[in-house]
Amino acid sequence: MATDKYKITPLRLGTITRKKSNMVYQASDTITDFPLIAWLLEGQNAKILVDTGGSAPDGKRWMPYTRKDTEALDAALRLAGTEPEEISAVLHTHLHWDHAGNNAVLPNAKFYAQKLEYEFVRDELERGYDNELVLASEYELIDGDTENVLPGISVILTPGHSVGSQSIIVDTPDGPVVIVGDLIPTFENFEKNIPNGGNYDLDVIRASMDKVRALGLPILPGHEIGVFDRASRS
Repeated sequence: MATDKYKITPLRLGTITRKKSNMVYQASDTITDFPLIAWLLEGQNAKILVDTGGSAPDGKRWMPYTRKDTEALDAALRLAGTEPEEISAVLHTHLHWDHAGNNAVLPNAKFYAQKLEYEFVRDELERGYDNELVLASEYELIDGDTENVLPGISVILTPGHSVGSQSIIVDTPDGPVVIVGDLIPTFENFEKNIPNGGNYDLDVIRASMDKVRALGLPILPGHEIGVFDRASRS
C-alpha cells in the first residue's frame, strides 16, 4: 500500500475473562470478557504491528484465557490480507504476556520497546510478564518521548500500568490517533477519567492519562471490544 498515512485495523487475538475492576479502577466485580488486540498499520510502503497478543492458551497460565484458531496472530493477519512475513516492524505498547507473546510468528520484523520496559523485564521476574518468551526477541530500545520512530509514527512514554508503557501516535488520513495500550484499556476509562485497575501507582498513571488527554487526539484502547464495531481508519 503506497500511501503517506496509515490505515489502522484492529486484530482480535483472543479473550481474557476478568473482573471489570481489573480494567476499570474500583468498578464492580462483574465478570467481563475483554479482547486481546494487536493493531495492523498499513501505509508508508510498509506493514507494521502495534503489539502481538498472547501466546496460545495452555490451560494453566493467564487463565481464564481463550483463543479461536482464527485469532492466532498468523491467522488474523491473513484474514486481514497480510502474511506474517510482510510485517517489517512491531512497536510494543509494553511487554506484558498478552501484548508481546507472538513475536516469533514474525520472522522479518524489527521490535521496538521502551528502554525502561525492557530493562525491567530483563532484571525482574514479575507477574504479568512471560520473561523467557519476551527476552527471546531482540529490541530496538526507545528512550522516552521520541518523534518519528518510524515514518509517520511517534511515541510518548506513559507509565503507570507498567514502568515502561508507551503510547503510539500514528498518522492516518483522518489525522493522528493514539494507540494507548493498557494505560487506558477501555473507552470508559477515558470518558470517565478512571485509571486502569491494573496500576502500580495511581499518581503516575493519572499523570500519563493527562499527558495523553492533553494531545487532544482520538485514542484506541488496549482491551476495548468496541473498536471492532467502528470502521477501520483508511
